[in-house]
Amino acid sequence: IHWFIHTHSKYGPTSLQPYSFKVYTHEVNKDFERTMSDMSGTFTETVQNYFTQCRELELMHHDKLTETALLIMEKVVKNELEEELPEDLRLLFVDKDTITNAVNTSHDLHNQRIDNKEDDIVTRVGNSKESYNARISEGEVQRNRHRVAEINHFLENIRDELEQYEHLDR
Repeated sequence: IHWFIHTHSKYGPTSLQPYSFKVYTHEVNKDFERTMSDMSGTFTETVQNYFTQCRELELMHHDKLTETALLIMEKVVKNELEEELPEDLRLLFVDKDTITNAVNTSHDLHNQRIDNKEDDIVTRVGNSKESYNARISEGEVQRNRHRVAEINHFLENIRDELEQYEHLDR
């Protein structure tokens, strides 16, 4: 089946000439897939930049928390703390290694959650793009099959009519 594509079409010839609809739709779908890949790539890049900023902010928070925890530890050791700490919190302020390990563990867990969320989003974007492109391709295949079945049905009807006319002529 050939279709005429207007001269201003991005995919059509320079003048009105027969052009395969299948080739046309294939080119349009490929162009769409490239555009989706570009858009998802740009989105992924943006997400990764935001998560880099999150990591930097987490590092700043870690540094400030370490500084604050060490100051509190000094006050606990010197009994200069204005407020009474709960017993479970007071156990963290036994020595510098204990409090540093607790703050570092918290920092590592925060970074792990940031990394996991970034991986999750990037993976979902990639999977969504692939899934959407696959659905478009499958829809195109189904439409093509439907058209072929429709053409076959039409041809069968024409054959039946021809046979009827042949029987009338005899």
